Amino acid sequence: MVQANQVTEKSMEPKSSAIRNEEKEIIVKVKRFSPDKGEWWQEYKLTVDRFTQMTEVLRRIKTEQDPSLSYRAACHMAVCGSCGMKINGAPMLACKTLALQLINEYGSNVITLEPMEWFPRVKDLVVDLDDFYERMYKVKPRLYPSKEVLDGKAEHRLVPEDQRELWKFAQCIWCGLCVSSCPSVKNDPEFLGPAAHAKGYRFLADPRDTITEERMKILIDSSWRCTYCYQCFNVCPRDIEPVTTIKKTRAWSSKMKDKTKVAETGEKHVNAIADTIRRSGKLLEAEVYLRTYGLVQAMTDMVFMIKSGRMKYALIKEVPIKGLNDIEKIMTLGENE
Repeated sequence: MVQANQVTEKSMEPKSSAIRNEEKEIIVKVKRFSPDKGEWWQEYKLTVDRFTQMTEVLRRIKTEQDPSLSYRAACHMAVCGSCGMKINGAPMLACKTLALQLINEYGSNVITLEPMEWFPRVKDLVVDLDDFYERMYKVKPRLYPSKEVLDGKAEHRLVPEDQRELWKFAQCIWCGLCVSSCPSVKNDPEFLGPAAHAKGYRFLADPRDTITEERMKILIDSSWRCTYCYQCFNVCPRDIEPVTTIKKTRAWSSKMKDKTKVAETGEKHVNAIADTIRRSGKLLEAEVYLRTYGLVQAMTDMVFMIKSGRMKYALIKEVPIKGLNDIEKIMTLGENE
């Protein structure tokens, strides 16, 4: 007799045989590329079931239909980061994406596959990741312990609180999806990129590390070049939140002695925002701009504002909101955390 809390193999099966045996034909459109032919779209048709990953789709196309198709894949379990690509226009890991799930989500049996953006293409879905790895190695992605530890005279211990701070950011698999979706990487060559910042902060915040000053010089200027578009937050397959590490890295600016102009400007901007909200409960954009970029730059931009008819907004006199004491309490609480 089966007890109420017992789970049998039969009870775990889908109630509907239609769901259990669901199969559909899909059309896969691959944006192909070769140095000789350039780029072109090619279609493939195959039947998939509810367990078919997009890496399996690509494997079957290559082995059953077109051995000339090139792509990267290794672990098939979202650990190695090899199979990053654009699927239906969005950066994803192919191994973490089910074909039928895409069909149900987009309401179409057509699935498009493209190489990741920004990276130079090598062939078909394979891209050149050399620049990505250079950025990752710039942040020195390993622990530099003390001499006593290296000599075997001491050992480093990590308390649970520090482990909780570091663990999430140590899970980066170097897939490059966040970099491929980041506009700042494309527009600013001095910006290291979200993946490098996630890896860099993991060691910057590690109390066992001994090159903190050097890490700050590498990371802090770059952290102020992020525009906070949150694309890295949206596409990360491991939910690492690289943008969070960039925010946390900026907080280290106060500990840095020789700041770059970018870092100084960023700090002025943040302090001006905090001050205007604390005084009025509002973001006073005209004052923030003036305090961030100075009078000379503000006067230059004022000409543009007058020509575009936007000067009237800069002259609005804001009235402080009620309950400023509550605003002060919230901001003080945030600063203390």
